[in-house]
Order: sequence, then C-alpha cells, then structure tokens
Amino acid sequence: MALRDALTRARATLSDLGELAQGARALALFICEPLGLERPLRLAHPVRRAVIISDEPFIAPLLQEGPAGRVCAVLVDERVARVLIGRSPESLREAVSFGDDVHGRQHQGGWSQARYQRSMHEDIAAHLRHVARVLQDLLKVAPYERLLIGCTEQLWPRVLERLHPDVRLRLHDQRLAIDVSDASVADVQEAGAAALLEEERAHEDELLERLREHLGREDARAVAGLPEVLHALVERRVEALLYEDGLHSAGVRCPSCGWMDLEGERCPVDGTVLERREDIVEEALLAATSQSAEVRALRDRPELGPLGGIAAILRF
Repeated sequence: MALRDALTRARATLSDLGELAQGARALALFICEPLGLERPLRLAHPVRRAVIISDEPFIAPLLQEGPAGRVCAVLVDERVARVLIGRSPESLREAVSFGDDVHGRQHQGGWSQARYQRSMHEDIAAHLRHVARVLQDLLKVAPYERLLIGCTEQLWPRVLERLHPDVRLRLHDQRLAIDVSDASVADVQEAGAAALLEEERAHEDELLERLREHLGREDARAVAGLPEVLHALVERRVEALLYEDGLHSAGVRCPSCGWMDLEGERCPVDGTVLERREDIVEEALLAATSQSAEVRALRDRPELGPLGGIAAILRF
C-alpha cells in the first residue's frame, strides 16, 4: 500500500510539473515520505525512464550532468555586456546586461583626433574593467564552474588581460565566435554547448589514454572490470571512475563497513551479513563521490566495452 501511494503521489507531482519540465531534456523527482520531501530537479541530458525505490537517493542521473557544472557566458563588445547563467549550456538564461559610455568615432584628424582616439581607448578599457569586476563579483555570490566569453577576435586579448585570476581558472580557452551584437539566447546556448562538448570529449580522451597507459604498464595505478573497481573503491584509492552510461549489475554490500562485491554471504572484513543490492553500480557511484573521485558516464564510446564497461584510474 505504501509503495502504491508513493507511486500515485509521484505521478500526481509529475503532472503538476509540466511548466517546469518544459524545455528540459529530462526531470528527476526525489520523494521521501518521512521527511515530506518532494524535490524536482531539471536535467540537461536525457535519462532512461524509471522508478527507483531505495534507502538512499538515486544520484546517477545527477552525476551524469558532467563536470562542467554551473556555466556563465558573457557577450562583450566595446560598449555593452550581456551575462547569461545556467546549470548547463543548454539552460543558459540572460541574467544581467549593462553598458558604459564610450566616445564615438570622429574623423577630424590632427591632434584633436588623436586625443579623441585615446579617450575612446580609455573608455573601452574602463568598460572591460567593469565586465571583469562583474564576473569576479558574480563568482563570489553565485559561483560558476565554467566561463564562456563571446567577443571579436580583436577584443579577445584585451578582455583576457583584465580578468581576475580566479575567473581565469574557469575560462574556456577559446572565445565563442558568434556575432555578439544580435546573438539570441538560443545562439549562445548552441555555441556554448558545442564548445564545452568539444572540451569534454578532449578530457575523456585524456582520461582514456591515461587508463590505457596504466593498464598496459601493469603498475597498479588502474583497474578494469566491476569486481576490481569495487575493491579499489572500498580501499578509497580511486581518482577517476569511468563507466558506460546505462551499466547495471546486481551485487552485495556490507551495511557496517561498506565493503562491496558481486557475490558473497558475509563481509570478509567484519563478518557482517551482506545485503543484496539490485544495482551495485549505483553504490559504486556513491562510494566514488564520497572520496572526491571524478565520475564519468561515457556515451557513444566503445573503449570500455572490452574492460567490462567500467574502469578506474587510481591515486596509489
């Protein structure tokens, strides 16, 4: 009866979230009856349809958001700046825009023209300092993990030299090559998604190359296959966990010390009776996040197939 009531409430809650879900690729709904919790979360990527009932939150869809995290995009020209914020490039929304007084161009020539050009150059510099201050202040009050900047090629180095070091750490290393004068929000979303997708792909390539090197050397700095990964997680040695999106497997877990494996009756560490888990991969993700490991769900990549669909780079 409790299960039926929970499912009924979930359906009712989802039906009331049509407006929230509009424009999102997927929606995750967390319900906890004892706490009176009903928390919808909009996702920027598609997920399989499923109802999960467990003693712990099902966090895999949240981890699949990827490491990009909160994104800030700013469009800058010589007078105006537009700042967009979102949990992903696809969810960017305009947050603030502002302009600064900059002298217009004149064509009189002579000393007057030279002074006017210097004044205009100083006005543009002041505008770019204003942009840099806004980005630094925004980082303090509404932290973002990735920064995208759209501007002309000529303006790009002048924008970069004024950014605070903390802001520079979050900057995507290539400017968004879009027409900032009339770019729509959709244009920024598309350009931002393409830029970060390319960056994410390059990072995945780097992780897979490191994995191949360690496995080839047999230097104990990488493991492949679910049993070996589970053991490394129990030992808290995992630096980066890579798995095929959609990977599932039953397993067992010790409720006392957290030991995990695919089969077993009693924990080899403390003798506690092991609990059966329908999806031990989810337990692995929870263990990885608890030890601050990077977690990567790989899509449309065959490299992990021969390795059992999951592997890990180890700290030691």
